[in-house]
Amino acid sequence: MAINWAQVLQLVSLLAATHSSGYGLCSDRVAVHNALLLSDRDTVTRQWFRAWDFGRKYGPFVVTGSGLGFLGAALLDGISSPAFGFNVAASLSMGLVVVYTVFIVFPVNDKLLEAHSKLTSQKKFDDDSQTTEEIRSLAAAWKTADLKRTLLSTFAALAGLVAACKK
Repeated sequence: MAINWAQVLQLVSLLAATHSSGYGLCSDRVAVHNALLLSDRDTVTRQWFRAWDFGRKYGPFVVTGSGLGFLGAALLDGISSPAFGFNVAASLSMGLVVVYTVFIVFPVNDKLLEAHSKLTSQKKFDDDSQTTEEIRSLAAAWKTADLKRTLLSTFAALAGLVAACKK
């Protein structure tokens, strides 16, 4: 029995995109949401950093891997396959996650990372460079941007699911 590598790539990519989508939704709805309810800027900064720190290790592998996997499945199936367009759409959607992250999310990350750096270099914020409301506002902007990234991952997962059902 020969292994159908297109189906293997399809399944692995679908699982990765679905996991990325689910992780993003849970992170936004639980971890970051709860951080925004806090009234201490140090704690808000630390909680945001925990979510960001995991995502920076996990995200690139899952997003790039699933995007390339969907593209590989499309190419292995061929342009005449009914799943081709859906796999390409899923691949492009995961690619857009990367572009969106670099141009929209990274600038917000940089501001929050600066606040976190100040926090870890001192016991407490001794300066008033960023107020609690400013930190909370940045974390809320990050949460909104992350939700939009998650929607792109969700679209990729749905397109990948349709592609898998077309086979």
